[in-house]
This record gives sequence, structure tokens and C-alpha cells, in this order.
Amino acid sequence: MNQQIVSNTIQEINHYNRVLEGNKRYVQKKLSIDDQYFKKLSQGQSPKYLLIGCSDSRAPPNELTETDPGEIFIHRNIANLVIPTDLNLNCVIQYAVEHLNIHSIIVMGHTCCGGIKAAMKQDSVGGLLDLWLNQIKIVYEKHQDLIESLDNEDEKVNCLSSLNIRAQVMNIWKNPIIQKSWQKGNPVMVHGWLFRVETGYIEELLIDSQTPEEMSKVFALKFKLDSEKILQQQTTSQESPKNNARKRFQLMQKKITQHLKQLKENNLGNEQIVELEQLREQVDNQQKI
Repeated sequence: MNQQIVSNTIQEINHYNRVLEGNKRYVQKKLSIDDQYFKKLSQGQSPKYLLIGCSDSRAPPNELTETDPGEIFIHRNIANLVIPTDLNLNCVIQYAVEHLNIHSIIVMGHTCCGGIKAAMKQDSVGGLLDLWLNQIKIVYEKHQDLIESLDNEDEKVNCLSSLNIRAQVMNIWKNPIIQKSWQKGNPVMVHGWLFRVETGYIEELLIDSQTPEEMSKVFALKFKLDSEKILQQQTTSQESPKNNARKRFQLMQKKITQHLKQLKENNLGNEQIVELEQLREQVDNQQKI
């Protein structure tokens, strides 16, 4: 028994070391093409895409699309879910949209997905996983008649995978970060991909039954953009206590001037005229403060 444990441990260590050796080969391969490759890579990133994918080890985005590091900003979780309250994901979306200025968001699910299969069963997989899979169960419940009308289990799983991708695309459309970006004139595009593990090909889903323009007004938000905030600040500053006091002084000055004019026209009240002129001078001085 102990010998078997030792043998298995040695085997796992060899697998682990093989991964590190693979990294060394990868570096040498890149440097043989461009000896400044990693130096350039260290200077920053400017990806054009944010990809939200499944954590499944069979669905590596860069390898599937033959893209290099720096081309795709990637977030992965079990069954490629876009949960509105997921702070981790929302931070990724905000950074990608507002700082990296990406122009496309891709939700990529895949066939033969273990998370999708688990969500279609009633067997508990334990604790937090059950809670996470409830998001898929919501989609399954909504389309259960369609899914169950299919002939075999693989078709049912793949159908739910596609429907789940569509649901997550809708969640992105409803996201306040995305809606604000649209209103600012940055039309971030959202795509749905189904990676077919059995063939290696990516299938772009035609999500045309609903568009952002047709989205329920319940989820449509209106934002005060920077230009509107500046205008509001200017309006508020004009109505500040200091400006209100200035208006009162101006009104007082106007009344005093009218009264002085009336007294001079009637050649009456020299003492009053002197007092009013002194008062007007004080008002002028206060207005300048």
C-alpha cells in the first residue's frame, strides 16, 4: 500500500515538473522568434476583447483562437456565468470597459460541460456549488419543455449550454457598467460562442431574438454623464449662498439709487441724501467682498 502511494506521488511530481519544463520551452520558442518579446509584453496590455469563459481545462481561449498573451482579457468561472452580484466579475468588466477600452465582450460556453450536466440533475454536488448552479437551473426551468423534447442526453446538455450562453449575454446587456458605456458613446458589442469540444470548432450563436434596444425598460438605466454633471455644478454654483447674497446687495443698491434720484429731483432732504450715499458706498464695498 505504501509503495503504491510512493509510486503515485513520484508520478504526480513528474507531471508537475513537466509543466515547468514546458514553460522553459515556451520561453525559448518565443525568444527564438523575437528576443524582445517578453520585454515588449511587460510594457503593458491593450486587448480588444473581454472573454468570459468556463474554467473547464478543455476550453483554453488563447489556444483555441491562436491569440497571443495581451490580445484577450479573460475571466473564467464554472459554466461561464454572469451573475449580477458577482463582485469579481463586475470588477473585471469595469476595468475592461473603462480602462482597457475593449470593444467586444464574448461569453464562451462549451459542449460536454460538467456544470451544465450537474445543473440538470437533482443530486447535490455540495454547498456553494449547489448555490452557484442554481443560476443554470433558472435557465433550465424556463426552457425545460424544449430541452426535454430532444432525443438524447448530449443534445439536451448542449441545448442548455447554448441557452445558458444567451442568458449570460442578456445579463451583460442589463449590466449598469455596459449601459453607461453605451450612453457615453462607446458601443461595446456582446457575442455568444459555443465551443464544441468534440470538433474543436467555435460556433458563434445568433442571438437575434432580443437586442439591447428591445430589453425590458425595467433594466434600462439613465446616467448623468460627465458633461451633465459639469452643467449641474455650474447651475448649483450660481445658486450658492454667496451668489444669493450678491443678488440681495444688488437689489438693495438698486433701491437706494432710485431713492437718491427721487430725493435729488425734489431737492429735498440733503441730510438724507448724504446718509443714503454713504449707505450705498457701504453696499458697494460689501458686494466686492
